[in-house]
Amino acid sequence: MAMTQQVRDEKRRAKASKLQEEDLRLKVRPGTKQALLELMEWAGIEEQGEAMTLMIHHIEALGHHALFRVARHEIEAHRSVARTEPLRLSARKRTGQHLRAICGWADATYSQMIEALIHGIHALGALHAAKFLTPPRHVISISPRLAMPSTGRAC
Repeated sequence: MAMTQQVRDEKRRAKASKLQEEDLRLKVRPGTKQALLELMEWAGIEEQGEAMTLMIHHIEALGHHALFRVARHEIEAHRSVARTEPLRLSARKRTGQHLRAICGWADATYSQMIEALIHGIHALGALHAAKFLTPPRHVISISPRLAMPSTGRAC
C-alpha cells in the first residue's frame, strides 16, 4: 500500500531532524532563479539545493578573498532591492555553518548572500563557473603498510 502524504511528510521531517537540516526559505530579486537554472544546466546539476550547497562550500573553502572577488559588486549594489522570487534550501549542519560564516564576512543576510553568489558566479561564464559547481575531489592515499608487496611480475 502506498504511503499517504502525511506519512511521507513525517518521514521527511524525521530525517531532516536526524541530519540537523535547516529549511531556509530565501527571497531573491527577479532573475536570480533563472541565473541559477543556467548555472545548473552548465554544470549538469538537477537540484537547486545541490547547486547552492556546492557554491557555499567552495566559497567558504577558498576564503573571504574569493567571496569578494566573485560577488563584492553583487553584495554592495543590491542591498536595498526588493526581493520577491522564492528559493528554498534544505541546509545540513555544515552547510548552514558555512553560510553563516560567509554572511558574516560581508555583513549580509542569507538571501543577499545566496543571490550574490548566484549572480557573481554566473557572471564568470560557463567555463569558470563550473569550478564552483563541482563536487570536491577526495585525495586517496594508500599506506605503504597496506600496499601489496611487488612480486616483480606484470599483472
